[in-house]
Amino acid sequence: MSAPTKLIRTLYPKVRVVDSAKGIVDYVASDETLDSWKEVIRADGWRFTHFRKNAPFVDSHEYDTIANQVGRVIDFHVERRQLVERVQWAVDVPENQLAQLGWRMTEAGYLKAVSVGFWPTRYASKWDNDKSAWLQQLQELNLHEESGVRTIYIEQEQVELSACIIGANPNALAKAYKAGAIGEAELETFSREYAKRETATATERPADVAVAQQRARTAFLLEFTQKVNHL
Repeated sequence: MSAPTKLIRTLYPKVRVVDSAKGIVDYVASDETLDSWKEVIRADGWRFTHFRKNAPFVDSHEYDTIANQVGRVIDFHVERRQLVERVQWAVDVPENQLAQLGWRMTEAGYLKAVSVGFWPTRYASKWDNDKSAWLQQLQELNLHEESGVRTIYIEQEQVELSACIIGANPNALAKAYKAGAIGEAELETFSREYAKRETATATERPADVAVAQQRARTAFLLEFTQKVNHL
């Protein structure tokens, strides 16, 4: 099964500054964690056919101006079920103020999330008529049907890598909250947006939508609280 729509998935990754003078950083850009979209991206499915020709590192998936390119990905590989990418921030271009700001925030430890833009080329879904591929992927990932997995991306082409503020990975969100990187106001906004996304096609009746969104928001906050308590 193929899906032509470009997707974006974010992870609050492990970050390691490799060379401060040149602005080089290693990111764990993706892993096989079940994210807040209830999806998993298989690490061995990453493909770089078109990405390797340019490998752009941009700001928040914005492409409307060249000023939004804040660097480039100079190395990428899959290691221990993780997509590891080495980025060079454009610190050698003084005119690129966005890159200068991003690098300073990264070096100071404030900016840690990266987001991968990709085209899915093969995937398995719980809604497939033939669920055999989906069930096989669940078994390989040691996940159960009750875990809520909706889609597992088996093969995907990377398009770009973006610097961003917060990710969809629930472990990352809990860590950011406990570390004080985000507060109650940001958590409230995230939970509301999550609930809207989860119930976007649930029903057309306004009263039912409100109830569905409140349930989704409550479920999200309960799961979030459990993760924070286990850190």
